[in-house]
Amino acid sequence: MGKLTNQDVETLEKAGVLDKETATGIREQGLASNRRSSTKRYMRTSDGKWVSPTLYWRGAKDTTPSKKMQEFNTEFGELLTKFASKRK
Repeated sequence: MGKLTNQDVETLEKAGVLDKETATGIREQGLASNRRSSTKRYMRTSDGKWVSPTLYWRGAKDTTPSKKMQEFNTEFGELLTKFASKRK
């Protein structure tokens, strides 16, 4: 069985399929994936090369991310959306 994404849980909650308490429980128990479907974003260097900003956690293999790490990932994604674009 695959994991739901946080976006899936949010959609189900808005549709009334899940109540707020259940949705919170799903997130707290790690049953909802924090990964989004990846839309690779790029920026151009001053010499015209396309580069893709990347975030990873060194040493985080086989660990559970903390709430602060999840918040950081979310804000990083928002920055990517703001400053980077899809490569054409």
